[in-house]
Amino acid sequence: MVARALGPVLRGRVRFAVPTRARHFALTIDDGPDPSTTPALLDVLARRGAHATFFVLGERAERHPDLVARLVGEGHELGNHTWRDEPSWRLEHQAFRDSLRRSQRTLEAHAPVRWFRPGSGWPTGEHLAIAEEEGLHAVLGSAVAVAGAGAGTAGTARWLDAVVRRGAVVVLHEGPGRGAVAGTVDALLARTGRRGLAAVTLSELAR
Repeated sequence: MVARALGPVLRGRVRFAVPTRARHFALTIDDGPDPSTTPALLDVLARRGAHATFFVLGERAERHPDLVARLVGEGHELGNHTWRDEPSWRLEHQAFRDSLRRSQRTLEAHAPVRWFRPGSGWPTGEHLAIAEEEGLHAVLGSAVAVAGAGAGTAGTARWLDAVVRRGAVVVLHEGPGRGAVAGTVDALLARTGRRGLAAVTLSELAR
């Protein structure tokens, strides 16, 4: 069972980080967009001159197209986080494909999408194959905020800064009850900036 779960990862089908010589890391934000968190996040990113990949839930993108348009308009990237906030690994194959496709159609009305992140963390080999058939590449992360329901707390930026290196993929979460995320991102970007590291989108990191 463990070998089956780890096989796709060991064969490089899931990215956790991206080898690079540039002093860049990817900042990724899951579970938006949401009026309670996304505008403040975008304000922080604009002020810091940083960019991020937002792994968006299709149903929230459909509900808040103005926020998706603002994300894209300000130079950020969209990623497919399936249709709703649920553990992807529990879905039957066709239900997973339908969720992925429905989200993809909604997001591609705004911009091309090349990245996929499963809900609740871990993809099955079968789900990876479906995502690949749909032209999507799976990404998890190498530095993940857990405290504050994934939004971070007062000390999160400090310990993230300790593990973020060039090529890292940082994962945070936004949405209801996660109002701390903008402050976490602001503090993290201040710290990484002092070390000469810049936050960029996944596609910029991977090119």
